[in-house]
Amino acid sequence: MKVPYLSASRLKMAKNCTQQYEYHYDPKSDDEITLKAKANHRDSSQAARVGTNVHNALEHWRKPDEDGKTGKLTFDRLMEYYEKENSISEVDFQFYEDGKRMLTRWFDRRGRQPVRIIDTERGFGTHRSPYKLSNGTPVFGFIDAILEHRDGTIELLDYKTQRADITQAEADNSIQAGIYLAVAREWWPEKKIKFSFDLLRYGVVSTTWSDEKIDSFKDWLKTQYEWISKIEKGNPTIGDGCKWCAFADLCPKAQELMQKGAWDLLDPTMGEDLDEMLTELATIKASKQMLDRRQRSIDAHLKNNVFDRQMPVDDCVIETQNWSVVWGETTRTQYIPSMVQELVPPAVFGQMVTLSKTAVEKVLPVLPEDVAVQVKKTAIVKPQRRMNIKKKESKADE
Repeated sequence: MKVPYLSASRLKMAKNCTQQYEYHYDPKSDDEITLKAKANHRDSSQAARVGTNVHNALEHWRKPDEDGKTGKLTFDRLMEYYEKENSISEVDFQFYEDGKRMLTRWFDRRGRQPVRIIDTERGFGTHRSPYKLSNGTPVFGFIDAILEHRDGTIELLDYKTQRADITQAEADNSIQAGIYLAVAREWWPEKKIKFSFDLLRYGVVSTTWSDEKIDSFKDWLKTQYEWISKIEKGNPTIGDGCKWCAFADLCPKAQELMQKGAWDLLDPTMGEDLDEMLTELATIKASKQMLDRRQRSIDAHLKNNVFDRQMPVDDCVIETQNWSVVWGETTRTQYIPSMVQELVPPAVFGQMVTLSKTAVEKVLPVLPEDVAVQVKKTAIVKPQRRMNIKKKESKADE
């Protein structure tokens, strides 16, 4: 397959699913190209866009001039850069506000600390001419910030706006950390070096690797490069990467999953191998998410294309050869959490879970009669539309 260089994201995708790697990095058909473009549409990339805006704002804010000096590192100046980035790559208001909150929290915790900045957004290699490690493995990437501490330690910083935290164990075994440290060791052979994930929602997680570990990682990375290069055709697999894969409509495994359901593709293994069991669990979760996504897609198609949201309710009825579908009006009962919490003990409130009608009514019989009456009075009945789909009985079933 096409592997001009390795990066952490490329290798992660290949290890999750070589078919997804091929579709994403070497699309050939019009369908593959279209789905890749669809995944990059603004509606599908809001989180990525705000992450890029935050990254770029921090980069420009910290970037030293030709003399190695930076301007005044004030919060107002950081916000000016953030506003400018959002004028170039716009995002919806809730994402814009999320980015502002992240930068505010980051500046209060770490932005006020004086540091010596060597460079920001320093690349190693290019797409067409990647950096080659000493063992010949081509890599490419950008280091968000390079700092130098008073003791001479070089710190490679990577900003992360993701919602998932990164543990110390994950940092110590990170492919991205390994690639950056391998490059930095060749740039600064005599310096102490460390890599840090600067998690804007949380804090900093740093890792330091010995020269022996870096050399071992470089050997391993070379085998991964050779493995991907030798693959002639991608092989679709159901796994963790399916949760965000844009190519489900083309993937034969995904389509088989849509038609048959998850259990036809899984081989239950309730043995003693915990690793196999956890792998199966991850596959089941990914399968459920794919099926849920497909369900939402079909549901939206029925409401927007088969029916019309402007149609009278009485007209929202269709009959096919095998199915009867009614998109009718019904009601939904909800309870006001703050009011219910004032009426019942904490232990009882915890049993009401989401305060759905079913959850609350299950608890009502154990409450004193006067309290139960007060809880019922907090109920709010809201109108809603619900899709009712029933399979017709075949003549053979009659």
